[in-house]
Amino acid sequence: MVASSAESQSAVFASQEVGNAAYLDRHNLQMFQDGRSFSGNERDKLFFNRGDGTFADLSDLSACDSPNDGRAVIAFDADDDGDVDLFVHNIQRERHALYRNEIGERYGSFLKLRLSATSSQHEAIGATVTVHGPHGPVAQVLTRGAGFSSCQVPELVFGLGAAEDAEVEVRWPGGSVESFGALAAGSRALLVEGAGTPRPIAHRPRPLPDPLPRGLKLGLGDRIGTVALLTADERLEQVDFASISGGRRVYLNFWASYCAPCVAELPALQALHASGEAVVIGVSTDAPADTQRAHDLFEARGARFPCYFIGARPDPERGVSSLESLIDLERLPIPTTLVLSAEGAVERVVRGPLRAE
Repeated sequence: MVASSAESQSAVFASQEVGNAAYLDRHNLQMFQDGRSFSGNERDKLFFNRGDGTFADLSDLSACDSPNDGRAVIAFDADDDGDVDLFVHNIQRERHALYRNEIGERYGSFLKLRLSATSSQHEAIGATVTVHGPHGPVAQVLTRGAGFSSCQVPELVFGLGAAEDAEVEVRWPGGSVESFGALAAGSRALLVEGAGTPRPIAHRPRPLPDPLPRGLKLGLGDRIGTVALLTADERLEQVDFASISGGRRVYLNFWASYCAPCVAELPALQALHASGEAVVIGVSTDAPADTQRAHDLFEARGARFPCYFIGARPDPERGVSSLESLIDLERLPIPTTLVLSAEGAVERVVRGPLRAE
């Protein structure tokens, strides 16, 4: 079942724009801002083939265990380094994820192949490519649709291990079988129906950036500008960390009422704030329904430094960003504290409770 908030007129569906207001303001508000999930926060899984008939669960280690309700995955070489990366189409929070493969280089070389048919559909959809590599023949079928709302790239990647070359043959959609001989390891080639010989494709490296610290969408040295946050009584405030620093460092502490270490360190954070050596700002990651309970616990622990809550909408026209543009709530370990300079730049990321310095 697919939920829809498309507006209708006289029982006829009207044309809808991408991200129409009926979906964003009504359906998104109910599902995402209230902390709900289409799939009960069931996390994605990633399994690694050990090569002996068993698989290792690398979901958490690889950071692929997102709770954002994956709908499809596209396997393709995004950075043209010869191994397959993963793009995951999610439904939760309108987010998608690109996972860079960093283990392919350890397992030898590869072949990257594209097809061009002359007697049928030009992309040769449905063609079967067989590569006779170090472990015998391996076949892949060229498809373009392989997942919900997704389209595969028109190329195939084969791992060769330590082999220096491999024989390649194609069964074209019309049924004819054609051999393209031995291709050297590391080749990128276009196979044209009837040509008999491969045509080289230029190497176009597109290095993907290193991942940011877990749960963060910014790194050391990045400056945090004005951010929209909510107070406990749901008032919107635009917080400019450089303006409130008063020339001191700012400790931006992410905590939650259900996190025992977070609650335990609140008095220490209050003492740091009261000393005047730094400004402490708390941001609760509790669900909106738990805001009041978190605020009551915050005050019960003697904390009097400013504390805000998630859920505020940004105002891009005025240069005000949302909290979600800075952190990934699903992957942020708590407590986490960002130590900001007086100008609002990230100097340090502290995982776990702060220790006396």
